[in-house]
Amino acid sequence: MAKVYVMKSDGSTEAMTGIRCVNEDLELQRILEINPDLVPGDQINPSDPRRWLVVRREMPVPDPSTGDNRWSIDLFFVDQDAMPTFIECKRYSDTRAKREVVGQMLEYAANGHYYWSKEDIRNYAEQVAKKNGMTLEEEIKRLQPEEPETVDEFFQHVQDNLREGQIRLVFFMEESPAELKSVVEFLNKQMERSEVLIVEARQYEYEGTKIVTPVLFGFTEEARQVKKTVSVTTGQRKKWDKESFFNDARGRLKADEVNSIKLLLDKSQELKGELSWGTGKTCGSFSTKWPHLGANTVFSVYSDGRLTINFGNFDKNSKQHDFLALLKDKLVNELGFSVPEDYERRYPSYQIEEWSVKIKELLNVLALILKEFPAQTNV
Repeated sequence: MAKVYVMKSDGSTEAMTGIRCVNEDLELQRILEINPDLVPGDQINPSDPRRWLVVRREMPVPDPSTGDNRWSIDLFFVDQDAMPTFIECKRYSDTRAKREVVGQMLEYAANGHYYWSKEDIRNYAEQVAKKNGMTLEEEIKRLQPEEPETVDEFFQHVQDNLREGQIRLVFFMEESPAELKSVVEFLNKQMERSEVLIVEARQYEYEGTKIVTPVLFGFTEEARQVKKTVSVTTGQRKKWDKESFFNDARGRLKADEVNSIKLLLDKSQELKGELSWGTGKTCGSFSTKWPHLGANTVFSVYSDGRLTINFGNFDKNSKQHDFLALLKDKLVNELGFSVPEDYERRYPSYQIEEWSVKIKELLNVLALILKEFPAQTNV
């Protein structure tokens, strides 16, 4: 295992102690279930880092002969493109990591669409989300902050990707043998739709603190050239604009409600917000961001009248924390909106009947907050 050093204030260094895993369940599966970003999404796709939804730990795999759950996948994730990601955790000393586990993972990849329906996958994901105090709508909004699919659309997309073989296989280990790396590189060169990856979650200890450094293997430049990303969709998405959005809104909402949306859009532009138009199949949307406050959007408005406050979009450094706290305070105390206690990771949604009657107050709140956090503020 490669050494990692701590640099002290006097410029000297001290090597951390490398740790070998003893308990696969606790030291690999458990930490990954709690910390899914240890599968490094930014290393998999630097231009569009992968974000993860945990579907299930110990995902049951039925025996095709009996229908009974005979095997299990250590972890089943999906990313923001609804790409199923199967993860097997193995210790370096487990010789199965370079033998039958490879064949087992390929079998799961080939037969996943027989094993699970979209309803199965959705139900498992819903259980995990509920355990974490979230709804599936909020989880999908976190994955797709600019233009989230509906829950049904998203899990249909998962099922279609399974059927088309657009999947990702990940071996999660503290260190991988050379033979497994060779197999993974070979498979990646041959497979156009699927990805086969190794994540080495190297673990160290220093002064009682454990450190994990995930490193990705499997995507050589040659392999990246071979990959031809195939987007499997369940229906044609459309690019909305101002005209099509308001045409759709007028067919769904009352005239005064449509006017409230227009006032909010106009105020956002007056306050130098950057608008982006959605690509929903059945519902138009626009989202607004202020780049000095963060890279993602502050709120989204849909042509059915929903207003979503995107608290969960932010990385939450100290300035963003203050911004979100002020936004939450104004929504609760001046508008009377209900905001969850754990609001910083949420995307609370308000129906048109609730917010359009308070449009003047909402616009005043927006202007006040932007005055408190002007563009020259470094966030």
